Amino acid sequence: MALNKRVFRILKENILRYIGILMLIILGSYTFVLAAGLSQNLDTLVTTFTERHMQEDLSFSTDRAISDRAELEKGFNAIIDEYMSFDAKLSDTLTLRLLSETEKLNIPAIIEGRGLSGSGEILLDPAFAEANGYSVGSQIEAAGKQFTVVGFVSLPHYIYPLKNVYDIMVSPDNFGVGVINREEFADIDNAATIYSVRFHDRTQSLNKQATQLRERLHAEGITESDWIDIMNNKRARMAWASITGLKTMSVPLPAAMFLLCCLIIGITIWRMIRHESVIIGTFYAQGYRRRELMRHYMAIPLLLAIGGGVIGSVLALPSIEPSVMAMVSYYNVPVTNIELSALNVLIGILTPVLFLGASSYLVIRLELKRSPAELMKGDKQKTKVNALERAFKLERFKFSTKFKLREQLRSISRLLFLFLGVTSASVLMLFGFTIMNSMNHAFNTVSDVYQFEYEYAFRDLQFGEAPEGAVAFNAGRFYPENNEGIEFYITGIESDSTIVTLKDSKGNPISNNQTNITKPLANRLGIKAGDTVTFINKENGKPYTFHIDAVADSYVEQFIYVPITEFNKKLGFPENSYMGLFSTKKLDIPDEKLSGVKSMSEVSGMDELLGQMVSMVALMTIVSSIVALIILYLVTSLIIEENRNTISLFKVFGYRRREIKSMILNSSTFVIVAGFIISIPIMAASMDAMYGYLGKMINLVLPTIISPLYVVVCFVVIMLTYHLSKLLCAKKVNTISMSEALKAGME
Repeated sequence: MALNKRVFRILKENILRYIGILMLIILGSYTFVLAAGLSQNLDTLVTTFTERHMQEDLSFSTDRAISDRAELEKGFNAIIDEYMSFDAKLSDTLTLRLLSETEKLNIPAIIEGRGLSGSGEILLDPAFAEANGYSVGSQIEAAGKQFTVVGFVSLPHYIYPLKNVYDIMVSPDNFGVGVINREEFADIDNAATIYSVRFHDRTQSLNKQATQLRERLHAEGITESDWIDIMNNKRARMAWASITGLKTMSVPLPAAMFLLCCLIIGITIWRMIRHESVIIGTFYAQGYRRRELMRHYMAIPLLLAIGGGVIGSVLALPSIEPSVMAMVSYYNVPVTNIELSALNVLIGILTPVLFLGASSYLVIRLELKRSPAELMKGDKQKTKVNALERAFKLERFKFSTKFKLREQLRSISRLLFLFLGVTSASVLMLFGFTIMNSMNHAFNTVSDVYQFEYEYAFRDLQFGEAPEGAVAFNAGRFYPENNEGIEFYITGIESDSTIVTLKDSKGNPISNNQTNITKPLANRLGIKAGDTVTFINKENGKPYTFHIDAVADSYVEQFIYVPITEFNKKLGFPENSYMGLFSTKKLDIPDEKLSGVKSMSEVSGMDELLGQMVSMVALMTIVSSIVALIILYLVTSLIIEENRNTISLFKVFGYRRREIKSMILNSSTFVIVAGFIISIPIMAASMDAMYGYLGKMINLVLPTIISPLYVVVCFVVIMLTYHLSKLLCAKKVNTISMSEALKAGME
């Protein structure tokens, strides 16, 4: 058919424009297939691993051994396992946590080498081994013993191997996990005994079952410590947060790309048909049917959609396995199989076809409804003034300004595409910078709030005066009524202490002789100063009421601070008791009395975190710049194409090239500035939503801190991209001759 040859001629005449559209489609399909494949494989790997190797529901330590474990298992329909733990110092900065091999819960999975078969053997987590140069067969000295590394291991309760459960980033250069035979602990002093519990009933409330178990232990005179349930254990929840995040982001980003493509394809096809209305009318007169012309003009968007979808999906497939392996090196999960989903590939191909096909069909159908006679008269709506243009009252501006504004306002679809495209690219660019700035701000405020160096947590309740240089505190874990997913600490501190310094939103100090709540927790719970609230204590399941006196402008953690005397009285603790110490210096406390020690100078993994943030920001900046360049080039080339006769007339009237370029190429400047400005509140709202989601998944809330410096940097990048697009289009303006206006007049 003769019309088929014309399709490739049209593509060839505007090759760069269609390459830009193709790249957006490729990027959308690639992002969807990669994110969906990565999240599905991680979901399968983590779910299979945790179920087959019996991940615990909770763990705790006790002041004495549980003698009736079999009876407890029967009474609570649960599995209760026991293992040993000891932190061996390999150097001043390197700690290896030795765990005994288990058989019922948290069963080790060998990912390289072999399992334990005798004494003097150890299994290491692979990230720690790689970071510190240990291979299978090498020797390692820990806890005064020599071990041979016989393999690498994954543990269900250390998928994300944090040293302390409330740390944020792993640091294999400083901490790792090793598994040894239980007999090895016989001559290791001060090793801790930890109990793991997994309930068979997966439908009941975990908190309710845990509270009942805790009450039974108390009834038998057993005091527990270090009680950690899996829903608030970052060692397990961080992996699920990543999986859910990938699933969530696999839809909106590709959808945004496809929608932008729909707009530009719709605009292009509509402009093409309006411009070729006389030709289409002639085709009708020659006997071509409407459906034949529909197929002809639908061929371009469908070819781009199919080509972009196939290329993007095919390119994504080989990227899935290395991406999964990269994530698995971050989360310690055994890789049994990596599946490539044909359904995801099909969706990656069909989605742009449906998006672009539907939008193009609607545009083409609307234009082809006109009669052949009407089409042959040409475009009569070219100079129609719309309501938006009338609202701006352009007569008050000088000619050049009026011309630039009119160029944008007379094409609402093109204006919308440019505005949404620049806004999307700006949001993506600002997104990375703001995440980095928020993390940096949150962790830099640690030293402003906490004026101590060490935090000591005891296994048992302590009494009397705190040692010199230290301040006593007590704490309990609570959750709101009817919302067990939110867990936080209420901490009792000395009312006259200056070791914890809280400030209000104006930077004024807040007294510790009252009940204060940190801002992230207040925002999350919808609490303000003066509210009276009731929370449930996780230890005994009982409700306690607190009156909130002030909201502290602190983003470090989610806490409520109460005077320790009021805290002890309310929860029924002895008057001079405490469970921990904040200290400005290192204290000489026997290890067997402690459940944990935290140094505030070791904000876990911050160096690694900042390094990853910089890489992520660089990648997002590059991607968003490419997207912005494509969009700006497409819109600018459309403006030039639609104004060929006008540009030719400008040359006839004696306008210089610099003046013509200024009016034509700079007409989009105000739209780009407006799109960037709008992107700031959109990005802030998106960040708040994302941080809210993060808080639900791993009980961590970060502030949305927008840096003016980074906003300026992003604006400069966007404007540089805009100027680059103008340079690419400047040659098109120069190639338009004065004779085109004369030819148009003759026609």
